[in-house]
Amino acid sequence: MPDADLTVTATNDGPWQAGGTGRYTLLVSNSPDHGPSSRLVVVDLFLPTGLTATAVAGEGWSCSITGHEVSCLTKEPLEPGAAYPPITVDVEVGRGLSGPVDARVALSVAGSEADTTNNTTSSTATITPLP
Repeated sequence: MPDADLTVTATNDGPWQAGGTGRYTLLVSNSPDHGPSSRLVVVDLFLPTGLTATAVAGEGWSCSITGHEVSCLTKEPLEPGAAYPPITVDVEVGRGLSGPVDARVALSVAGSEADTTNNTTSSTATITPLP
């Protein structure tokens, strides 16, 4: 059976209000056409200036917040066609922000993987300025 092919996606619950809060949701899944994953998986969310992570959670994930980076890891196995439980990241939105802001997400898997071109993504949130 071929190596696992994990993919990461990121969404947000925007638009957000400057000075308010928001949430990102990250999801890691395995292609149904590839093998299972039983290796260390790490997901990193890189927040732009003006967004501050206040909480992170995901069943089966071990997560931490350091500055503008949120990092989560798991060693749980993942079968073909399955997904890990989602990771949610709550953020505070800076009072001076407005317009679109992009957060970047990177996925890394220990060992080999069938396709690494689908291991990065971004999520754009629109910020409504304060009146």
